[in-house]
Amino acid sequence: MRLLCLFCAVWLSACVTVGQDAEKKPKAPEFQGEFAQLVRQPTEQAVNGLLSGNNQTLEAVLTDPNVYTPPVLFALAHQLYQQGEITPALFWFYTAQLRARSDANKSLDPTTQQGVTELSNQFAKDINRYALGHLDELTITVNHVLTWDRQTKRYYDPRWVALHGQEAYTKTTIGFKPQSEWPVIDELTRQGFEKGFQQLLQKIRG
Repeated sequence: MRLLCLFCAVWLSACVTVGQDAEKKPKAPEFQGEFAQLVRQPTEQAVNGLLSGNNQTLEAVLTDPNVYTPPVLFALAHQLYQQGEITPALFWFYTAQLRARSDANKSLDPTTQQGVTELSNQFAKDINRYALGHLDELTITVNHVLTWDRQTKRYYDPRWVALHGQEAYTKTTIGFKPQSEWPVIDELTRQGFEKGFQQLLQKIRG
């Protein structure tokens, strides 16, 4: 358990800021302005479908993962892990974690960082425990995630992350960095993610 806490704290804090029960459903908040205009239904339907074990949803997400927001990929990883598909579960969990962090890094609301950490932690417990007991497999997975993400275009709206910050409850306008800066932010986040992972390995292996 101590290593699990170390895993969450060290790795996530190093991701260029440049892991509860996944089935819990909080009451839907009332958003205003631009926050209310964000399209949430596809993400909510996919997450609910995955967590309920809907195989059609599972196939749809695996067929075209780049159109789905990180919360969907977290739910995908959770469902795959429950089915005993450990290797793909690891891949999609850390892909979701990487992408969620890079999206938070585009937000001008600093509280989205904590929101992303809380989101990741909802799905992290079992997967992180397994990963810490299989460091060689984890290393391969992280390298795979970083390579794949560099080579793959994202087709979802990264502003989804704004709904995980405190400003979503107090403001009507989404504070976000210009789209022209997104590729640089993504790459800096990948570099920070990799650096944080290497630091984690050094601490665990002494």
